[in-house]
Amino acid sequence: MTNRTVTTESGKLQGIFGWDPRILVFKGVPYAAPPVGDLRWREPQPVEKWEGVRRADQYGPMAVQPQPGEDPDDFWTRELHPTATEFEMSEDCLYLNIFTPARTGEEKLPVFCYFHGGGYKGGYPYEVEFDWEHMARKGMVCVAITYRLGLMGFLAHPELVAEQPGAPVGNYGVLDQLCALKWVKRNIAAFGGNPDQITIAGQSAGSGSVQCQLTSPMSKGVFAGAIIESGMTIPFCDVEDPLSPISTEKALNNGTEFFNRAGIKSLEEARKIPAKELVATSEKVFGRFIRFQPVVDGVFLKETFFEAMKHGNWPDIPIMTGYNVGELEMFRHYVTGLPTAVSELTEFSEKYGDDKEKFLSLCRAKTDEELQEFMQGDAWNNMKVSARIGSEILSGMNRKVYLYQFDADIPGEDNPGSFHGSELWFAYDSLARSWRPFTGKHYDLARQISSYWANFIRTGNPNGKDSFGNPLPNWTSYSAGSRKIMCFEEGSMEKECALDPAMELRWKASI
Repeated sequence: MTNRTVTTESGKLQGIFGWDPRILVFKGVPYAAPPVGDLRWREPQPVEKWEGVRRADQYGPMAVQPQPGEDPDDFWTRELHPTATEFEMSEDCLYLNIFTPARTGEEKLPVFCYFHGGGYKGGYPYEVEFDWEHMARKGMVCVAITYRLGLMGFLAHPELVAEQPGAPVGNYGVLDQLCALKWVKRNIAAFGGNPDQITIAGQSAGSGSVQCQLTSPMSKGVFAGAIIESGMTIPFCDVEDPLSPISTEKALNNGTEFFNRAGIKSLEEARKIPAKELVATSEKVFGRFIRFQPVVDGVFLKETFFEAMKHGNWPDIPIMTGYNVGELEMFRHYVTGLPTAVSELTEFSEKYGDDKEKFLSLCRAKTDEELQEFMQGDAWNNMKVSARIGSEILSGMNRKVYLYQFDADIPGEDNPGSFHGSELWFAYDSLARSWRPFTGKHYDLARQISSYWANFIRTGNPNGKDSFGNPLPNWTSYSAGSRKIMCFEEGSMEKECALDPAMELRWKASI
């Protein structure tokens, strides 16, 4: 890399020194053509080549979404988006950012590709909780990817099906991710990365994105490992999972409903409306609920994540997955359909079919208060149950899977507990960026957690040493026989985790 210049298939890029001058940073690297005009709601298309040297010193725009960081009193503004209003937002958003410690382009370092979360409708890859330079210092090339979101990334509509027969339906955002991964596989060697050693990761909807790539036959052979944080997705029989892919029929109904309620007469008209206006309208129409998300379209996704997992259609690669103990509290409003009164129990129990009496015997609630207490237990934390059951299924197929539970003390006057996303500060070694008064014990734990992540990215196994050269506590891969789980609390400690009878009931009744 002469003068921080790298040659890609599309042209030459000049990077910049990072905050840490040992890391070269390439921001705003285009991996597909801008999805605007006639390319709106189409599969990503190749980048147009450029002449000369393109400076890669500015982040590309975040995807169009409800403006993050606008409300100074919002929890997420302070936590993740303190400067979000200062970044550009555009429909022209198909860019990625590369952070590399390489200098010659011959290093063949492991590659880490990250999909941000945000309910498939928000987020961006340079949120404050991600310290990609710090991760790159651990001996890897980090790639953070922007992809289309919400209505712009996941609209399905009958007119789109008629216009593009045989093409994927409503999966433009995850097709963007796959396009980015394939771009990385073709070009990352020039940045010192090994194209045969790519690990993908994501949290929340980012973890749903990872499962899309694990499930899609179109992603075969692109990556070698996967990290699924807070979002292993199993559609249980009793409540809907908001991150699960939906059927083509449901996706088409959502798209048709949106056009009708927004007063949009045709696809041609929709393509002329500014993207920000469309997204604002979709928020008014559907509110906080996720209605635009990955689709089982028979092309990109031929089955749900759970079906693919059960059928052995995920690639045989190492998986790391886990959850945060306190994250359900923040998202209880998404869990709909649970009984709130004892009088509703008999009807609810019918969802378990032949096991309805077993459910009632496990519940044993005599009052509404006792029922609420039962429904707030571990068995109803879908992220926790899904990670546990998913690990059971994968290990039963002799797949290598490492399960964790995050329940660290998170300081601050709001006493938030181990909330959804709180592990990101630790996994990506970014505590110093947070407003929270983290102390030495937190930094010690972050060093361990981020080192487990780095070891997994390098070898497919989290075990080894931390960044100071100290041996890490042993992390045994999950098996139904021992049920070992790595617990991140005051420190890192492996424990055995019994499968709650109610968890097992929900699993068996949903097969």
